[in-house]
Amino acid sequence: MRMIIQYVLVSAVLLSIYWLLPIFKPFLAGAFFAAVLHKPAHFIQKKAGVSRNVAVLASLGWILCLFSAGLFLFGWIGARTASHIHYVIPHYIPVATAHLEQLINSITAFLTEDQKELLVQSLYDVETAIGNTIEEYAGKWLLIGTSYFLALSGTAVEVLIAILAAFFIAKDGSSFISILPESIREKTAIAANDFSASFYAYGYAQVQLFAATFAAACIGFFLLHIPHVLELAFLTAVLEFLPIIGSSLLFLPWVFFCILTGQTKIAIFAAILYVVITIMRQLLEPKLVADSAGLHPLAVLFAAFAGYHLAGIFGLMTGPLFLLACSSVYRSRLLFTKR
Repeated sequence: MRMIIQYVLVSAVLLSIYWLLPIFKPFLAGAFFAAVLHKPAHFIQKKAGVSRNVAVLASLGWILCLFSAGLFLFGWIGARTASHIHYVIPHYIPVATAHLEQLINSITAFLTEDQKELLVQSLYDVETAIGNTIEEYAGKWLLIGTSYFLALSGTAVEVLIAILAAFFIAKDGSSFISILPESIREKTAIAANDFSASFYAYGYAQVQLFAATFAAACIGFFLLHIPHVLELAFLTAVLEFLPIIGSSLLFLPWVFFCILTGQTKIAIFAAILYVVITIMRQLLEPKLVADSAGLHPLAVLFAAFAGYHLAGIFGLMTGPLFLLACSSVYRSRLLFTKR
């Protein structure tokens, strides 16, 4: 009977959080961020002999600087890559057009007049459909960009609240736990410490995957004599964090573009490099993530996908963290156990 009551209560809490997610969102982010602050704050407090407030504030400033530096680096490399593409593509458009015309002429040489008219009409329909699709998606992306721009003020407020919530939770976490009933107080502390340790283990595994992808991409781009090796390798490693799509967002258009412009050799080697990077990650990820955080990659993928559908980009980032939290709660025997 107690187990049934526990299941009902937890289900009610989860449903309430989902319905009130717009209100709880910055505080949930702050709770996750507080778990990140726990280890560096404890280290600073122990080694420097400062108060808990100073240690949490110092670790908060250090992590925010690190995050800002990474965000700036990604934005700078993305801007350089976009600028390079904007400069290079117009020079290759005539080459691509010439190759397409040559391909069409070689095909039409074996066709009758009726078949040629049908082919020309089909190409015209495809061109019209592509133009309409590009126009439609351009309008959608413009609306999305406008909505994101209009939501910047609200997002800034949520980020500020999340940072303040993380500071107070990390500073007074032990006080919050002491309010709980004695029967679950110790297990709650164990779950919080376990989540903090699992989070850093999961983050370390992701850093290892990032470094391996970056190194493999650097070697591949260097052998292909591609300019901006470090920037493209960094972009490849970052894109691999995207569920399902990954670095195909970079490699597939590149391979297609090389085929259109007659760079068949580069297209083949780029496709091989993409396959090698994908296989390498598929081999490394299960071992690193499972050994460090105790999570199966399929579970992480499901959590990220479910989080994206429930809460958008915020859910995509926090879905695996929520899975880590559930795993820590289970290992600490905080819920669903007989007393």
